[in-house]
Amino acid sequence: MATEILQKSRTRFAAQTSSEVAAGEYPGDGSYTEESACVTLANTYAASENCSGAEVVVLELDVTTDPATAATSAIYWRGRKASGSWTKWKYSHAVGDTISAVAADLYDAGMFYLQYEETQLAFIAIGYTFTGVLYATPKLMEIQ
Repeated sequence: MATEILQKSRTRFAAQTSSEVAAGEYPGDGSYTEESACVTLANTYAASENCSGAEVVVLELDVTTDPATAATSAIYWRGRKASGSWTKWKYSHAVGDTISAVAADLYDAGMFYLQYEETQLAFIAIGYTFTGVLYATPKLMEIQ
């Protein structure tokens, strides 16, 4: 019987809880007011860890209050070894779609490669303020 390598999904969770993010705020420069809403993505194999040894997380940005005018968004991150010091916040990538001013919606926010034992992710608003939740779904390979 052949060995198969399968991609498994773990439970989706909020990587950043509901946050109203003002345009022009960036994590790490003192202007970002929503760092406390960023959940630590713990990535070991312990049963209580939310990423359970995943290689990547698939991200979705759920915009719950749309901007006054169409806006864009980007993802920032910081990491640390277990209980060590956090790295500085870094830009990761842009959210590919324009955030509509017409209706709140769910947007594909790309993938993020987990390289630290603990990571925090944050979204920023570019152009206009909006409220949203950043969701993460951990993905890992499993041999069967």
